[in-house]
Order: sequence, then C-alpha cells, then structure tokens
Amino acid sequence: MHTRNDSQASSPILSEYFQQVTVIGNASGDWQPAQIGHTFIFNGTQHEADKVINICNGPYAGSHYAFVVSNSPDNDQLVSLLTEVGETLEVQLTCWPSSGLVTILLMSLMAQQVNVQRMSLLPSLARPDDMPANEYLPCMVHNWLGERRIALGLQLTSHNIQWPALFLDDASPLLPQDNDPVDINPFEVLLSDAVRRRQNKLLSPDNTDPQFKVAQRLALQVSSDTPDNLEVQYALLAALSNLPSVQWLTYANQSDLILAESLFYNQYPDSQASYWYLIDYQASQYLDTIRHHLAYCQQVIALTAKQANAE
Repeated sequence: MHTRNDSQASSPILSEYFQQVTVIGNASGDWQPAQIGHTFIFNGTQHEADKVINICNGPYAGSHYAFVVSNSPDNDQLVSLLTEVGETLEVQLTCWPSSGLVTILLMSLMAQQVNVQRMSLLPSLARPDDMPANEYLPCMVHNWLGERRIALGLQLTSHNIQWPALFLDDASPLLPQDNDPVDINPFEVLLSDAVRRRQNKLLSPDNTDPQFKVAQRLALQVSSDTPDNLEVQYALLAALSNLPSVQWLTYANQSDLILAESLFYNQYPDSQASYWYLIDYQASQYLDTIRHHLAYCQQVIALTAKQANAE
C-alpha cells in the first residue's frame, strides 16, 4: 500500500523553499494560510492560495503511493521524502502514521520555523449515535497515543517547532468529582487482560490463582468478541474515565503507557476485527477521556524527563 515514489529527476532541494512553514490540522475551527512561507493542509481540506500545499494519504486519494501531494515546488520529491519518513515512523508506532505527523517531522528537519495549528493528535473515538454498526471511524486506523509520544519527544527537543495544541490540560476538571476517590491502579484494570492475551495464558480453575481470576473479571476485556457481561464492562470504562488524572499519574510508567497504545486503534478495520469497545456506541463514549488521561501521563513523564536532563 505504501509504495515509495522513486522518480527523483533533478529536483530542486526543497529545503531552499521550506524555510518557514505552517501545518494546519483537520480539527474544527477557522484557519487562514500563513502570510509568510508555505502552508500544509491535509486530505479533504481545500484552499486556493498559491503557497498552500495539500497532502493526502494514498488510500484516501485512491493512489497506490503512500502520499499524494499537490501544489508543492516539487511534488514527486516531496512524496518520496514523506514516504521515507512514514516508513521510519511506522517501525516506531507499529502502525502507519498520520500524514500530519509525517509532515511535521519532515519539516522539522528542513525548515527553520514550523508552526502547527488545529492538531492535538487526539481525534475523537466516540461514535455518533447515528453511525451504522458496520462502519468505523476513519481516525481509528492510526496509533494516536504513539504519535503523541513521538510528537512530544520532537517538540521538547527541537527549537524550531511551535505546537501549542499538542499540550493538554489535566482531564480531571472536565469530570464530576462528587464521588470519593477509589484506591485502585487504573492500569491493572485497563491492561491486565491485554497482558494475559499477549502472554497467551489460559484461565482455568486448575492453573490460575483465584485472586487473579477475580482480577481478570474486573479488567477491560481486550477482544473482538462481545463480552459476556456488557454492563460490567461499561461500568469499568465509566470508572476509568472518571478517575482523576493524578491517580493515573500515581501508577503510570512508560512501559504501561506504550502497551496501552495498542488498545485504541486498528490499522486494518476492513480486514481485521476491531476490539469490541472501539465499535460499540456506549463503550466508545468513554474512550476519549481515558486516552486523555493516558496522554496527560505521557506529557508529564516527558516534561519531567526533560527537566531532569537539563539539571
């Protein structure tokens, strides 16, 4: 699917053109092309200005190339460079990256100044109530938490990127705080079934500790099969979403955060069954807040590491 375009006839060096660039994401809100330098937009976004470059991922544009570019100083060379960056990111994400992250990483290596707008790398996983059961959200095909992990590292180590929308506030103020805090490790609820399945251990009365069996029943079921007790699973997802961010931070570590990335995407939903909660209307309503907690933990850990390295 992601075939590289190798036609690089004597193309000009693009870095001569991309000294100052603005990257406009597909989030809601008004936008205007930058008055100085080039502006990048994606997929269905349209604009007629001279220095506005549109980048589509190949499947969206019906192409066998990884990307389709229009209106750049050298479309073929830019496609080739984007594809090379995309293939590098794919290894780090275990998933093909979004066009936005690929473009930002490439421009961070080429341009003196990169401004990013309308892009938090957290598009909503909440299914609309009128969405047919056999359809999936297009954004579900990317590993957004993994992209944020890479983007934070890029932002915190590069001096030429301005990306205010990347940084999140604590999700806790968005949630009702009427209930007393519950002393649980949210990562155990979120990940214990995923860990069990990854290790391919079978649960049975003969080979499983009884306490572990109880814990598994109180874990998010990470399967394409509909859980036997949906109401318990809905309650678990609701409880995870309503925990304060500080409780997630108390138990967060980089290893668990990276493992959690795999729970929130399916690169091939047309041919590979998705986890049940990604395509279940009620379950999906809790996913964005849970991801927000995880993304906030990523952010705090990354900022703490940067501060420690600076000392």
